Amino acid sequence: MREPASVVLDAMGVLYESADDVAELLVPYVHEHGSPLSAADIEETYRRASLGELTSAGFWAATGVAGSADDEDYCARHTLTLGVHEFLKTADAAGVRLACLSNDVSRWSEVLRRRFGLTDSIRDWVISADIGVRKPQPAIYQEMRRRLGVDADRAWFVDDREANVVAAREAGFTAIHYGRDVTSFDQLTAALAR
Repeated sequence: MREPASVVLDAMGVLYESADDVAELLVPYVHEHGSPLSAADIEETYRRASLGELTSAGFWAATGVAGSADDEDYCARHTLTLGVHEFLKTADAAGVRLACLSNDVSRWSEVLRRRFGLTDSIRDWVISADIGVRKPQPAIYQEMRRRLGVDADRAWFVDDREANVVAAREAGFTAIHYGRDVTSFDQLTAALAR
């Protein structure tokens, strides 16, 4: 792989351990707080919030848990993937610009990046709710390219979902499937150090 000028990381399943945070973390959390909605209805409400149609407060209200559920409490269920900070330090030392491209609710993305101390290392955050487009739609990759200001082939894109990797490759990124091409941040750090 060509040495990157930028590395774009996915959030769920890459920066954070849970690959399917909606099914693994959000649906149980909402049910524990008394929502009568089905998992499918909670997932659809989340999809709307991840497109910016609802704020996080609107999500809690729409799922019937406003007043008992909150952003900080929910986000505390997430865990940072082992080796992330070491990778970020290696990238910084190599002069590689770091970014995150994620389907997420704006407020939850902010809480998580602050909670795990990622704001100083990861310079650019393109979050679906902020722009009204979700991966794997081409427009979200075009927005990331615009923000990076470099040719896409000078950027690595790391995601754990095949559809997102394919779409990134079609947008010109050097796409890396986390879980197949690399299985840990140690391997990603080693690839960057080569």
